[in-house]
Amino acid sequence: MTRIVFVLSYPAYHSVADPAEWLRWDNRDRRMPALLSAMGADVELWGVAQEDAEHVSPAPRFPDAAGASYRIRLFAKDGGGTKSRDHFSDAMVAAARADPADLFVVVGTNGGAGYRLFDRALKPDARRFALVIGGDYWSRLVPHAALLFTEGAIQEAALMRPAPRFWRKSIDADRFERLPKSIDTDLFRPAMAGARWDVVSVSRLTRWKSFDEVGALSVEHRVAVAGAGPDAEALARRYPEIEWLGHVANAQVPALLAAAHIYFHAGRRDYFPRAIVEAMACGRPVVAFRDRIGEDVVPPDCGLLVGDRDYRGAVAALLADPVRLSAMGGAARRHAVATHGLTSSVPACRRLLAFAEVGA
Repeated sequence: MTRIVFVLSYPAYHSVADPAEWLRWDNRDRRMPALLSAMGADVELWGVAQEDAEHVSPAPRFPDAAGASYRIRLFAKDGGGTKSRDHFSDAMVAAARADPADLFVVVGTNGGAGYRLFDRALKPDARRFALVIGGDYWSRLVPHAALLFTEGAIQEAALMRPAPRFWRKSIDADRFERLPKSIDTDLFRPAMAGARWDVVSVSRLTRWKSFDEVGALSVEHRVAVAGAGPDAEALARRYPEIEWLGHVANAQVPALLAAAHIYFHAGRRDYFPRAIVEAMACGRPVVAFRDRIGEDVVPPDCGLLVGDRDYRGAVAALLADPVRLSAMGGAARRHAVATHGLTSSVPACRRLLAFAEVGA
């Protein structure tokens, strides 16, 4: 039986502090192992946590999922410094070196656990691995990955034609596999609610995100931001007009989105966060910056791709046109259902399984 081990590059507590909430998450990181298990692979998901733990995955919510449970192994962190993104576990490294897996799949390009695994196990032992790109498209792991799961066309173009730095080499397109977001479109769906806000964003609150534009919009419109992070207090002081909601559990995000007219993507380093598709599935037009988000992510009938000079006027004009808002919201919902539903990552999983079997 082909064995595949998924490894989270960032620790399980990086985005949510509650281990129970993390275990309840139903996102692509959980669904891909379940799909592969249903296809007959021996699959595990590994991550760094505050303490060692083992779990059996919750029953997946998609058709033909009989026998699709898999093992989750969490390894206690033992280094990495003060920033959670840098935390790693040498116990995880030791487990990887001893594991007979046919393929490792590192989820995230630049987390401490992924770097440690590469430096101490994958590279020294010449182990094949695939890499799921999220957020930053480049790291020193990228050239070594045998298979790269990408997010969108802009990101792929940057990988094939990287910035002129001597350490960045062009990546051949045949190493790419486009990976949908795979969200639960029954949970994330339009709902009737009063519009409490004009604009809402969901984001981790760090200095790497782009809140200047959200702050500018909050002077003219009702704006809310959901999320937690190390810069939450500083951002709240800097932009007092924004309603800072703090961490919102994923299951409560649909109600949050239903209470706003527009979803505004605050990230300028993210190429395609899951929150964009969640908003589209809830029937909300998405506004994002065209230097990071392309029309393959936000089609023209589903929202607006804007620039630094025109975003304020574009948002104001859209908010003033309820007919256009409704049409865009309907198109966004249809696009999300058609391209990012529960089983949308099946083709990627099939390629991954076939790729792993070559070395089995």
